[in-house]
Amino acid sequence: MRINKPLLLILYQLPGLPLAEGYTRLMKHLGFTNLTALEALSLMWITKPSWVLGILAFLGVSAWESLLVYYSTKLWGSDYLPLKGMLVLMTCQALIFSIYGILGGQHDLVQSVSGNYVHASAAAFGGLIIGYTLEKFIIKKQ
Repeated sequence: MRINKPLLLILYQLPGLPLAEGYTRLMKHLGFTNLTALEALSLMWITKPSWVLGILAFLGVSAWESLLVYYSTKLWGSDYLPLKGMLVLMTCQALIFSIYGILGGQHDLVQSVSGNYVHASAAAFGGLIIGYTLEKFIIKKQ
C-alpha cells in the first residue's frame, strides 16, 4: 500500500500535541500566559476554553499547517526546511490569534507580551520539528 507523503507528514506531526500542550500548560502554571495551546485553539468556536475541543482543533489546524509546509517546498524549494516550517507555523499562529482574538472579539486570545512569546515559541518549536521531519523522513526518501 502506498502512503501519500502529505498524509505521512500530518501523521508525523501528531506526537507534537502533548509537547505543545505540556509546554503551554507549564507556562500557564508559571503565570506567563492565560491559555494553553488547546484552550487557545478551542476559542475559535466557543467563548469558554475547552481542551477537548482543542484536541479536535489541533488535528485540523495541524493538518492544514503540515500541508502548507509540504506544498511550500514546491514554491520555495527544500533548503532550510526547519526554518521554513518555523516561519509557516508562526505565521499561522499569529493569524489565528489575530483573526479570532482581535477581529472576532475573543478577548481571551489577546495575550500579554509574555503570553505572545509563549505561544510564538511553541509555534516556532513545532515548525522546527515539522521542517526537520519533512527534511529527514519525507524529502530524503525521494
